[in-house]
Amino acid sequence: MLNVAELLDCVKKEERASLTEAESKILLSAYGIPVVEEAIVTEEDDAASQAQKIGFPVVLKGHGARLTHKTERGLVKVNLRSDFEVIQAYRQIKEAAGEDWEGCLIQPLIEGKREFAAGLVRDPQFGPTVMFGLGGVFTEALGDATFRIAPFSETQAEVMLDEIKSSKLLGAFRGEEKADRDALKQTLLGLARLGLEHPEIKEVDINPLIVTPDGKVKAVDALVVLDENADAPIGPALSEEEQEQWIQETRQALHRAFNAESVAVVGATKPNISGFAGMFGCMHLFGFKGRLYPINPKLDEIYGHKAYPNLTALPEKVDLVIVSVPAQVVPGVLRECVATGNKTIHIFTAGFKESGEEEGVRLQKEMKQIAVEGGLRVIGPNCMGFYVPNRRMLTWQKASKKSGPIALISQSGGNAQEITHYATGRYGIGFNKVVSYGNALTVESADFLDYLAGDDETEIITMYLEGLKNGRRFLKLAEETNKKKPILIYKGGLSETGAQAVSSHTGALAGGPKIWHSFFRQTGCVLVESVEELAEVAMAFHYLPETKGPRTAVLGYGGGAGVSVADNCAKLNLALPDFSEDLLGKLREIIPPAGTIIRNPIDAMIAYFDFDVMGKIFKLMAESDEIDNVLMSIPLDWLFNKEEGGGYIETLTRYVAEEGVRHLGCKPFIATWRQYMPSGKIRSWAPVMEKILLDAGIPVYEGMARGINAMAKVTAYYDFHAKNK
Repeated sequence: MLNVAELLDCVKKEERASLTEAESKILLSAYGIPVVEEAIVTEEDDAASQAQKIGFPVVLKGHGARLTHKTERGLVKVNLRSDFEVIQAYRQIKEAAGEDWEGCLIQPLIEGKREFAAGLVRDPQFGPTVMFGLGGVFTEALGDATFRIAPFSETQAEVMLDEIKSSKLLGAFRGEEKADRDALKQTLLGLARLGLEHPEIKEVDINPLIVTPDGKVKAVDALVVLDENADAPIGPALSEEEQEQWIQETRQALHRAFNAESVAVVGATKPNISGFAGMFGCMHLFGFKGRLYPINPKLDEIYGHKAYPNLTALPEKVDLVIVSVPAQVVPGVLRECVATGNKTIHIFTAGFKESGEEEGVRLQKEMKQIAVEGGLRVIGPNCMGFYVPNRRMLTWQKASKKSGPIALISQSGGNAQEITHYATGRYGIGFNKVVSYGNALTVESADFLDYLAGDDETEIITMYLEGLKNGRRFLKLAEETNKKKPILIYKGGLSETGAQAVSSHTGALAGGPKIWHSFFRQTGCVLVESVEELAEVAMAFHYLPETKGPRTAVLGYGGGAGVSVADNCAKLNLALPDFSEDLLGKLREIIPPAGTIIRNPIDAMIAYFDFDVMGKIFKLMAESDEIDNVLMSIPLDWLFNKEEGGGYIETLTRYVAEEGVRHLGCKPFIATWRQYMPSGKIRSWAPVMEKILLDAGIPVYEGMARGINAMAKVTAYYDFHAKNK
């Protein structure tokens, strides 16, 4: 049996950057990957003899530790059908290879019209990541590939096969049998195990991975590349016990911070000429419920609170120290925190690694050393910090005092403010804990996620992410936490331009877009692409019950609108099922035929003016086992003209709020509204309508597209977990 460690050690001792093709296949075979049978020959007569044993036609390739780019160098000869052709090819390869020649590799010609590729890369954030895609000459040209971060389940391997655009080639195709999917899955799972067990392997490339006419899978070419920096650990250089202790202490530190009874602000000031109250003023004016200590040796008091010259002079150790001083002063403050036993710190100050300046980078490195050696948990630098309504804790100027079941972790302080302002102001969503963490000196996104996973107040976790410090830990936490609490992530830097902006913002690596998309497919976390979408989807998760499937019924108006609805649903994998004759018959009994289209979407304007009709439609939808979800569109313009001043809009809305909930409370139900005419009078009714519906627990959106998107995200979340139990 192959000793993989010995093989890799041998290659490293020879100071080679990669394994030979033959060594690569031997290694892959040990991990259950089906490779072509082959032999190394060093004499032309042996080549002819082996060809006869294998059976013509055969392939002959150059073999040697220094032989790369064989095709370009003329070192690959295919479809050899006689001893003469084999010997001629052998001589040509030997001559072309020159001093790099160590022999020839002979293998049967594997015939098949379908070529795929599989591989392993080592992502800087997530570590070993497996690829599957279209192979041969199309690999780079078409980029038809999908990824998964190791480890992953057999279910995920199965899904990978169907994610590529060329997945139809895996079925029976042009007279050839369907591909052996089990062999393909074992190839992907084998690559994952290889990457996890051998960190010295940087890259594996299997191309082509040929599917033969009878459906068998064979790897006919392979390359394994080693990593010269393989000894560098992915995570912190701590023992498992030390890591667990660090995590436990970080949880405790975050609990103290989010539930702080005492807070000191180093660099506290009185309001400046612009009116900004500063960190201390923000906490004071928001009504912080605990004890506030301003630290400023030049002042006697701030907002009626006695000022102290330094942390040493405080009457107690505090739960949280907020630092708002010039960048060059921060290391000294951290040393004082260590000396006084104040272990949880939020650094508002910017001008460190994110600046790209040599001095800023040096300062952050110095701060990191102080913090790690002193056991400090540092949120920041370069961050706005905390917003905890129940504790009246706020480190920016304005926010709602409404609390709720949603938490937000944001690498950007500006986005933290924008998300909370928009979500609360537009949809009445309450947040219980919000934190921005900037450059993530010693506390990063995974630490906050770990804490919120066990937080009883938090039911939904929202995040704005740019980069990660420990992608593998974050992946594991996300997979586990997302089963219990939906995780919604707005990921910055999913484009090349965005990635560059991320680097200049917090000095973080954004990570490859393809790898990040695989993260979402693998964990079931919900990807959103804007502040607005984050709020909209969070509202849907907050109000809707669990969805049982994608089958959606739509009550609306207008044939053109129905076409748009159908298109949007199809794009987002929501099904608009054709109703059965039984259900259509029941709808026809309720809805008069004139001016209506009785199908899905249901175009029945009469229902908006005859509540008896609308109520019966609601009841049918609720009772039907053909429907999982219900969407409704409310036309403000038409309803406004029903009654002078538009009061009928409120009448209809109250009916929907009462009867919709009564009948459809067991099924996910979303209301949307539209306004065609640019009328301020009509639009003035929108907030009234939205408040009534939200108070009744019905998510409401401007435009059907937003409602469909929110419903689709919720449905996809529950569908993922149903399939990945």
